[in-house]
Order: sequence, then structure tokens, then C-alpha cells
Amino acid sequence: MADILLDVESNPSTPAAGKAVLYFNTTTKALTSVNDAGLRRSYGVLNNSVTSQSPTAAARTYITGSAITFPAGTMQVGTMLRWTFNLTKTAAGTATSTFDIAFGTAGTTADTARVSFTKPAGTAVADEGLVQIICIIRTIGAAGVAVGQFHMTHNLAATGHAVIPCVDVNTVSAGFDMTAVTTAGVCVTSGASDAITVEAVIAEAFNV
Repeated sequence: MADILLDVESNPSTPAAGKAVLYFNTTTKALTSVNDAGLRRSYGVLNNSVTSQSPTAAARTYITGSAITFPAGTMQVGTMLRWTFNLTKTAAGTATSTFDIAFGTAGTTADTARVSFTKPAGTAVADEGLVQIICIIRTIGAAGVAVGQFHMTHNLAATGHAVIPCVDVNTVSAGFDMTAVTTAGVCVTSGASDAITVEAVIAEAFNV
């Protein structure tokens, strides 16, 4: 069986008309291509975590495994970031929770929340849910804009995580400088007294 070994190429320039470059991106650790229009596409999951984590109630916490790293300047119009993770809730806690997409260079809570979502208040009943957060880069540059969608389904129709069976929240960011951003991830600030656990995280990026 033959192997294909690709040379290290962190961020190749746009190729000539009618050509494309396929390379292994040493930052994202993903197979990536760039076409003659400068559009970059990455292939494969960029990060994940199977570590059980229980964020402290009411404290902004960076979800382990949610950090997506990429070379500065490679986000482009149409870049999509997607996070999928479970969310287990005990009977404790009924207040609203906030989830945010943090952009920066640290991959910690030091990065700034640019797109935030408020999950509606729940009830004092144990529940299990699945969250998916999608972010599309609408414009780039020193005043770039990101559009985010928070989607959550859970086992209970009117109790537990929320009093509705499906939660959808859309948020459009204010303009912010994307030129130096190298990391995007998800933070959660759970409601007072909430006892939640995240067991698995999948973080993906497309067109970076």
C-alpha cells in the first residue's frame, strides 16, 4: 500500500488561475486546500474532548475541547465554525444560562465574547440535552461581523433544561477586529445553583 506524504505548509498563498493547493495545515492539524480564488477549505474535525467537565455555577468557563485554532488572517467570508456537545442537568438550578463564542489568541476566558446566547430558564428537574452552536463569518477585517445560531434539544418537553422542547437563539455580533484572531471557542456561564456536566465536545471549522 502506498502512502502520501505532504510537505509542511502552514499557510500557502493563493495559486495561479485554474490551480489549487492541497496541504496539511500545521496549526489546525487538518487537511486543507486553497483554490485560485483564495478560498480555503479544511477537512476533518479540528478538536474534540471526551473529558467530563462540570463548570462552576455562575462562573464563565471555557469549555474544554471547544478551542479551534487557525493561522491569523485565514478566516474569510463564509468561514463556518460549529460546536456540538451534550449538556446534562441535575435537579438543581432554574436560572437562565449564557453561552458565548469567544474570539482571541488565548483559548481561555481571556478571549472576548463576541457572540452571546441566553438559554431560557429551566426547572428543578434533571434532564439531558444536546447543544449545537454554528457561527458564520459574514464580513472580515478590522470590523468583521459573525452570525451565530444556538440550537438545543432536550429530553423533557416542558421541564428540565427549558420549558419548551427546542431552544433556538440567533445573534449577530458587533464589528470586531478579526485580523489577529487565532482561536475561537465556547464559554458557558451557567445559572445560579446550576449543576451541569459536559461529557463530550466536537469542534469543527470549515473554510479556514
